[in-house]
Amino acid sequence: MNADVVIVGSGIAGLTAGAILSKKGKKVVIVEKKAHFGGALRQFKRNKISYDVGFHYTGCLGRGEILDILWRYCDVLKDISVIPLSIKGYDHFEFPDRSEPVYGYFSYEQFAAELLRQFPSEKHGIDTYFSEVQKICSEVPFYNTEFSLTAFLRGYKSRPRSLVDFLNTITKNVHLRAILSTPAFLYGVPIRQASLEVHAMVAHGYYLGAYTVAGGGQSIVDSFLSTLTRLGVELFSESDVISVEAENGAVTGVKLASGEKIFCSQVIFTGHPAQIVDMVPGSTFRPAYKTRLRELKNSLSLFAVFGRGDRRLDTLSGALNYYLLPSKGEVVPENCNTPHHLRPMMMTSTRSGKGESLHPDRNGIILLRLGYWQDVVQFEKSNQGQRSDEYEEYKMKIAREMIHIAEERWGDICGTIETLAVGTPLTFRDELAATEGCAYGAMHCLDQFNPDVRTRLSGLYLCGQSILMTGVAGASISGLVGAGEILGLEALWEEVTKCT
Repeated sequence: MNADVVIVGSGIAGLTAGAILSKKGKKVVIVEKKAHFGGALRQFKRNKISYDVGFHYTGCLGRGEILDILWRYCDVLKDISVIPLSIKGYDHFEFPDRSEPVYGYFSYEQFAAELLRQFPSEKHGIDTYFSEVQKICSEVPFYNTEFSLTAFLRGYKSRPRSLVDFLNTITKNVHLRAILSTPAFLYGVPIRQASLEVHAMVAHGYYLGAYTVAGGGQSIVDSFLSTLTRLGVELFSESDVISVEAENGAVTGVKLASGEKIFCSQVIFTGHPAQIVDMVPGSTFRPAYKTRLRELKNSLSLFAVFGRGDRRLDTLSGALNYYLLPSKGEVVPENCNTPHHLRPMMMTSTRSGKGESLHPDRNGIILLRLGYWQDVVQFEKSNQGQRSDEYEEYKMKIAREMIHIAEERWGDICGTIETLAVGTPLTFRDELAATEGCAYGAMHCLDQFNPDVRTRLSGLYLCGQSILMTGVAGASISGLVGAGEILGLEALWEEVTKCT
């Protein structure tokens, strides 16, 4: 089989790159190891309830914002029903030692006003924080599309500043510091390793407004697949790419586990960068680069309970997510020895699947708690369907603890919660091919320089959450950049940003 470009992985990065390249006339093949396309965007069902694995809400989907522009260019937005969160919508932050919750509005003005109401003596710190986030992002082309993308990408990783040091200079209030730190929960980096610049780029999108999608992440996947099919992209599921073939320092194709080869001159790899090392000829990368990829520190993982509540949790007109934050220590602790009850936890609801109606008995609830690979490392050699009784007992114990806390804190709105499925860092590893169960790829943190999209092997490009930014916005943008390296980055950027 012949192609111009083979894309390895069908998460949002691969889908975005595939849509752009095929639109520009490239013959594209997308190869997915799993049975279903979509990576962390896809849904699964239990008892007729659709659960999102990795998509709950996003920023950057307002009219003229980067995801709106990019997905419009990819010709997928017409089939996606974007739901702006209510002007009164917010994240609900609680602390065990604080009686009144804090509302984290998806608006700079409303959020700042709420924080000032709750912490009236902290006006200088609140103003300084929001001002600095906006200042940083005013120079980021993802938020100001008139700027050159190429110039930004070649220099944005320089001079990172410590988030902790910055927060310590503006406030000593532990609760306020915790709330300002909570966007770190969306990129999985311990607070003491977080950079102010990465934090700002993630947080800014949500401070401008939050959005969900009717039918959840699966609707996004389905829309991309429809467009890709129309454009003639060939899609292969349950197909494992085991090597990238090369001659004379340039890509010549990929080899599948089945023995089949796909001949091409360009490959976009969207998995964890460490996985590419053993897929290319041994002399392709320098030893130092191989070591760098293999030793990348990974973002943290999650424990997840997918359940059903007695009562319907309406997240579209009030609180989107309910957070219980630790009163002491960091919101995202550095140490895996942090007891589970001192780790942050979140509760949210499901949205109905595409074409489904909302039924009283389908009150889907999702509970998420911070997890570390070390929590489950003793079980790492086990495979799905062959876990030990010890592991099953361990994960159910964690699930019971999470449900107990949720019912104790929020039982008046969710009722009693029935467990339908439980996920751990092992689940993330096996279901999403996520190294060490990392929820957001390799960490974007202070002392780590993540690899560039371009590699030393001509025709091989890296995309995904590990490369530029995390989340659906970051991964989709990385797909744009990967396609741009093939088509001409700045010319593509100018074309995309005109699609308003």
